[in-house]
Amino acid sequence: MKSSTKNSIKTLLTVILIVCFNIFGYSRQPFRFIVAADGTGDFTSIQAAMNSCPEGEQSLIFIKNGTYAEQVSLGTKAASSSKKISLIGESRDGVVITHSQSRRGSGSPTFEDICTVKLYATDFYAENITIENTAGNTGMAEALYTAGDRQTFKNCRILGYQDTYRSKKGTRGYFKDSWIEGAVDFIYAGGSLIFDDCTINCVKGGGYITAPEDAFAYVSILNTEIRKTLRLSFLFRNCSITANEGVPENSYYLGRPWNVNAGTFYLNCYLGNHIRPIGWQTWNGNETSASFAEYNSMDLSGNPVDVSSRATWSFQLPKNDVDKYLTPEFFYSKGYTTPYDPISICISPEAPVIISSTNDSFSWNPVSNAIGYLIFKNGSFLTVTTNTTYTDNSEEIGTYSIKSIGNLGVLSDASNVTTDVIITEETNFIKEISKEKISFEKEVDIKLFSISGKKISNLRNVNQISTCNIEKGWYVLEVNDNFGLRTKGKVFIY
Repeated sequence: MKSSTKNSIKTLLTVILIVCFNIFGYSRQPFRFIVAADGTGDFTSIQAAMNSCPEGEQSLIFIKNGTYAEQVSLGTKAASSSKKISLIGESRDGVVITHSQSRRGSGSPTFEDICTVKLYATDFYAENITIENTAGNTGMAEALYTAGDRQTFKNCRILGYQDTYRSKKGTRGYFKDSWIEGAVDFIYAGGSLIFDDCTINCVKGGGYITAPEDAFAYVSILNTEIRKTLRLSFLFRNCSITANEGVPENSYYLGRPWNVNAGTFYLNCYLGNHIRPIGWQTWNGNETSASFAEYNSMDLSGNPVDVSSRATWSFQLPKNDVDKYLTPEFFYSKGYTTPYDPISICISPEAPVIISSTNDSFSWNPVSNAIGYLIFKNGSFLTVTTNTTYTDNSEEIGTYSIKSIGNLGVLSDASNVTTDVIITEETNFIKEISKEKISFEKEVDIKLFSISGKKISNLRNVNQISTCNIEKGWYVLEVNDNFGLRTKGKVFIY
């Protein structure tokens, strides 16, 4: 065979191997990229990681704890992105995307200019992330703008002061177990939005929670039992409407209508005493056509709220209208053709079940539909794997947590495990370790320390130590006999 032919075949085989490695190698890892502010990931910037994701594909990005001082944009106002991104944080309070800018200043900046995170894309998912604009009481200062359809947030925090969160008309969004905070119109503009089991927190100095504009879809007055038009904009279900310390009583409105066809509904929500008895505020006469309503409002203790002084143009919803029209199934289908089921998206996979553990390793049963597992050590991210066993070769002891990863990055609850007893030197003195005691072969002097070095016990001439009143966990045990023999090691007390 000619040399040139051999080289061509060799090159072809090399290309095939590289392609196979890229395809199958990537499929073995649930995250396309890991972002870490400390430089231990693929990128230190969330924007850089998103820029490197391919168009038209699903990409999961894991973000390690850290502060990311940057503006993040998925697509632009002029050109939406076809990337389907999931941003999964190590912890909600530990992953912070932050920017500090308001619309005041030279050049008349727009909300697109100053917003911390802007999303011009469909099918976006975020979990365990804080997004904030720290400009404070300096005017309009958006933290988040959702300008694409079907954007889902679970266990996130959106923090700001005025206009914290803006959504675009004709798009759908969903927030689950999240925290949205601000002072003035801090949930505003368009969009068909549902907030489930969220905390809507009001800060000192403001007075308005929502400011919806024209709704994208509505239910005709002819079809409702209440004989009111239902404008489907913002829907809060089972949310807690809270306030920071120092926010006065009767200082906040549930909302005010930015435009003539505005709508906001609170269903089974818990309202703090900072909410005014009138409930709602007027705005340029737009209230005459607005749909501002409640159903079963309660105080923070679960007692019914007195709504007798509510604004006369607001209303209390009958159960039939709530059950028929203010459900995710109806809310997300009215006026839209593409299905959107964020309730199912947010369902966590099963947590791993630990089946065995030894000195330095542990294993768990595979979880159906899980694409991988996150492993944490002493509360901090350690690694990600697709295996169902893990061995830690470090000498540092600790408690491990394992979480399953669903298809879009949705995480399970954690399963915890602490590896078994480890004694690092001679163990001749130790006779038995049980849930009640540690016993020794002969009388010895013992010292028991916490992992951080705090002395727990210091006993002389004993042949056992009771562990009944000692908190479960890892400790350092030092043992000495009368002949100067000594052993020191790590022990787990059950």
